[in-house]
Amino acid sequence: MALIRVNINNRELTADEGSTILRIALDNGIEIPNLCYDENLKTYGACGMCVVEVEGNPKLVRACSTPAVNGMIIKTDTPRTIAARKTALTLLSSDHKGDCRPPCVNACPGHTDCQGYVGMVANRQYGEAIKLVKEVIPLPASIGRVCPHPCETACRRTNVEEPIAIADIKRFIGDIDIYNGTYFPEIKEPTGKSVAVIGSGPAGISCAYFLAAKGHKVVLYEDKPFPGGMLRYGIPQYRLPKELLDAEINTLVKMGVDIKCNVKLGEDITLAYLKKTYDAVFIAIGAWASMNMGCTGEDMEGVMGGIEFLRKATLAEPIYLGQSVLVIGGGNTAMDVARTAVRLGAEHVQVLYRRTRAEMPAEDVEIEEAEEEGVEFTYLVAPIEIIEGNGRVKAVRCQRMKLGAPDKSGRRSPEPIPGDEVTIPADLVISAIGQRVNAESVKELELTKKGAIAANANTFETSMPGVFAGGEAVTGPKIAIEAIAQGKNAASVIDSYLKGEIKPVANPCYIEQEDLGPEDFADKEKKEREHLKVYPAKIRKMSFGAISETFDEETAVKEASRCLECGCHDYFECKLVNYIGKYDIDTKALKGEIHREEEEDTHPFIKRNAEKCILCGLCFRACEEVIGVTALGLLDRGFDSVVVPEFGLPLEESACISCGHCVDVCPTGAIMEKQAIPKQVPVELEDTASVCSFCGVGCNVVYQSRGNLVFKSRPNKAKGEDTLCVKGRFGIHHINDGNRLLKPIIRRAGDSFEAEFDDAIALAAKKLQLIRGQYGKNSIAVFMSPKFTNEEAYLARKIAEKLDTGIIGTLSSKEESGIKEVLGCNASTNSYDELYNTDLIITVGDVAENHPVLGIRIKDAAKKSKLVSISNSDTRLAEHADVALKIDNSMEFLKSFVKTLIDQKFADKDKIDKTANGFDELVKYVGNAPDIADASKAAKMYGEAKKAIIVADEDTVSEEAIKLIADAAVITEKIGKPHRGIIIARSKANTQGIIDMGFTVPAYQLLDDIEKEEVKGAVIIGEDLAAADERIKELLGKLEFTVCLDLYMTETAKLADVVIPVCSAAESEGTYTRSDRKVQRLEAAVKPLTGKTTFDILSRLGAKMGVKIDTVKEAEEKISNEVKQYSGLFSASSEGIEPYVPCSRDNVYGSQVLYTEGFMTEDGKANLSIPEGGQMFRERAVHDTVQVRFEEYIKEKGIKA
Repeated sequence: MALIRVNINNRELTADEGSTILRIALDNGIEIPNLCYDENLKTYGACGMCVVEVEGNPKLVRACSTPAVNGMIIKTDTPRTIAARKTALTLLSSDHKGDCRPPCVNACPGHTDCQGYVGMVANRQYGEAIKLVKEVIPLPASIGRVCPHPCETACRRTNVEEPIAIADIKRFIGDIDIYNGTYFPEIKEPTGKSVAVIGSGPAGISCAYFLAAKGHKVVLYEDKPFPGGMLRYGIPQYRLPKELLDAEINTLVKMGVDIKCNVKLGEDITLAYLKKTYDAVFIAIGAWASMNMGCTGEDMEGVMGGIEFLRKATLAEPIYLGQSVLVIGGGNTAMDVARTAVRLGAEHVQVLYRRTRAEMPAEDVEIEEAEEEGVEFTYLVAPIEIIEGNGRVKAVRCQRMKLGAPDKSGRRSPEPIPGDEVTIPADLVISAIGQRVNAESVKELELTKKGAIAANANTFETSMPGVFAGGEAVTGPKIAIEAIAQGKNAASVIDSYLKGEIKPVANPCYIEQEDLGPEDFADKEKKEREHLKVYPAKIRKMSFGAISETFDEETAVKEASRCLECGCHDYFECKLVNYIGKYDIDTKALKGEIHREEEEDTHPFIKRNAEKCILCGLCFRACEEVIGVTALGLLDRGFDSVVVPEFGLPLEESACISCGHCVDVCPTGAIMEKQAIPKQVPVELEDTASVCSFCGVGCNVVYQSRGNLVFKSRPNKAKGEDTLCVKGRFGIHHINDGNRLLKPIIRRAGDSFEAEFDDAIALAAKKLQLIRGQYGKNSIAVFMSPKFTNEEAYLARKIAEKLDTGIIGTLSSKEESGIKEVLGCNASTNSYDELYNTDLIITVGDVAENHPVLGIRIKDAAKKSKLVSISNSDTRLAEHADVALKIDNSMEFLKSFVKTLIDQKFADKDKIDKTANGFDELVKYVGNAPDIADASKAAKMYGEAKKAIIVADEDTVSEEAIKLIADAAVITEKIGKPHRGIIIARSKANTQGIIDMGFTVPAYQLLDDIEKEEVKGAVIIGEDLAAADERIKELLGKLEFTVCLDLYMTETAKLADVVIPVCSAAESEGTYTRSDRKVQRLEAAVKPLTGKTTFDILSRLGAKMGVKIDTVKEAEEKISNEVKQYSGLFSASSEGIEPYVPCSRDNVYGSQVLYTEGFMTEDGKANLSIPEGGQMFRERAVHDTVQVRFEEYIKEKGIKA
């Protein structure tokens, strides 16, 4: 293909002729926004986001659908393209119904992921919850106690009953964090930069924490004896125990922050000194000065500010209370002051407030608890004079008030009632009507009209370069979480400043749903909110001890589980929200009709929300073009268009095969998967590349996990894979399943009890060795599911050798291998990749049904070749086949097929006799075969094809049929060469590896040996034999001793004498050998629930018998030394290569084609074999524990596999 040259954004690029502008840009790392493009689909051009300017063209063009031509000059980001994209995004967001983030997150000034950590607590992921909280809040235990929680005010649970106790849940995990020694994030490498932070209140602590995490040297200055700022000196001990605050502040010390107390800015150090000494300075001096009451006599002895009073109480400084204390104000500080006065021993404490109780800004719980503790409240009064007596306050003259019209805050304004006054006696008057900034120490900086430090709202820059300011010193009095958010954001800006370029922060742009009310939650079950246990007033007012108890674990989990899971669960992957933020879109700019499409949520794995659909068409196009089904389609036209399942059916009743491909391509969260966890939580996940543990196709997956839970399984696009089947995609619930076995079980004399791993393993080893000693060779059988790794299988084989038994196999292999009998090796002859370069593909059996991803590959490969589908049932590949044959279940079809090949001279006897034995017998065997037209047609296509590959489904094609298939390939010379041969689609992920490791005894022989009482004991690993049928269950009951290693208490485990838990593939490492003999590596996404991997268990069991293999790597090395066809595995792994077997040290990549130099028989010839049975197909049977459970589940839910 000819090459062209184009210029994009002043970069000269080359590309294949016919390439679109978008494809060239993406291939060269140039981003052009797009919402409806996918490289695997035909161009659609729906979203209008990819517009670019082309020199010489007056119109904008769509990069996705415009082929580039030689010499084209393109600009991707110009004022015109940006304006067009903004228009498109504004239009899209105007009809995009839903929340990008839940209301609780939006309401939090720090945008703390409240939903995330609440959901993690519901899932018992306390460590992950604290990590998430500490992405914003360094002091969760403290803030959980003092925050007025605007998140709860916004909580949608109020539409059902009460909001989630978000702050109390934060307190719960904060206390766990303190108990565990306080987590802090990984510190980046030292930058060599230093920052001075002035003030150790919430803003200063937050800024210091996040700067230290970025690798900067931070010195935190505090003018008081101890750090903590308002949290220490403005919050009473009974609300915030200072030992908890100290523990959280000490985290900064562990991070390398130097905290210097009793250092006053303007006296001990100056701003000039700081600027000269440090690379940057952050001022967070807070707002400590009390607001004036504006009445006569407020400077009198016996009158003080609320913060001053609380500071003195904290430091145990002397305070004259007298008998009567008056507190002026109605906020939380006023409540703290009043309740502190009670605890200090004041006989009478009275709060004066100029409005009514309804307008008080203090939290209701604070007011109620103050009343319980004896505080008197007097409303609609305002002080106008402090009256003196003996040189100090004696009383307060107050003006009675009434409520007028609402003010800017929405509360009704207090208005004086002329002539109506009251005088209230007092020994101490405390003004708690607010604070202001005292900027005496920073006179060098420009101030606002209100006396606060003037600083840029987005960069925190002050009038002095290199000096930043935030928190209450800039904003005036706010709640602690706002100061923490300021400190975090300031740290981000300062970090960018230290790197040479200031990057401002801005509030995120989100779509918010504002039209929901109680009627929208009428279907939700009412669940009573959990409340903290608060001590009785008579007890709590006697001391400054904590007034309430933190939730216990079960209460916290129960409360967290009430979360309604609002917000978009696709937030972290949504392309639309990313573009809305990038282009700073006002999502409320356009008002008009909005679609409201209710979707019944019935599919167990996929959730659809048409209200978020932007009609990009990716879902239904991918369904048809990639998967080959038409489960989704477009209904109606124009504004009323909507994507629906075919015929208006529920998705699970349509042609949908639940592969999740629609989920992958959706750019907005209109189609999402349901996570494999109890409480659905949208959080950022960690990716681990591994291999699917179901069928032998060996799909590369990415397990997406957080902490100890796997949330999702995705196709590994980095390895060129775009699709998984329902099992690989959604069959992962067992990984997190709380019903799994966690402890070994030992049964004796009819009783069963839990045991420690070492005890169970020791007992198993001892009893197995006793059986071997008593009954001799082959007295023990070892069954192993082919879902376990090569390394685990190798270990199990070595254990079998120590037990002197060769009776090792799997129930999955019911018969002697047909392909081995003919060719000498029980393995596929060619690789998947070769399907794309052959002339003809013949599928035999239910390939697409039992191996959907292989079916999709065959469908794609058939676009360039012929496809013949042969089965005794309806198969999806029939729809894409050139010839689709549904036949009877007998060998007559294959006999006729082979007979045609011979009769039509596609088989050359002279050549065959040189490469194979038994041709004459084969001719005789098929000689009486009936002439079946379909068989003859397929045979003629096969014979005429220069290159052909037969793909047989191990699950449904009998071994006798595979013999004839292998015979056909040999006599037509369609074997031993690239693009010609046989692929056996294996039933399980590591069936090929299990075979290669020596598990070759067919199931019938294993069971016959038990029935003949030659086998007295068994080790059964991962297979539920007893559930297969009653005969097997009875046979197992005859054994003298059985060890079962499994994830669940299966029917087989119930019969076992020792049951030992093992782990899932997502908790394992090692290798699988897929159906085409490629060895692929598994990586553990999470740690095993039991704390021990399957390999660990087998290693310990082996050690009791003298098998010393401690690590997976050691096992891999031994496999390379002992299993000939794997001799190059260890070398390949060391080089990061995934080889085909056979491989060697000289050829670590291995061979994708077998038999290029003869067959694996004694004489190098194939042994053409005559089938002994009469059936071509067999009934599929599954025995692997995990797969059995999952297939039962999807059958129950009506899901097509």
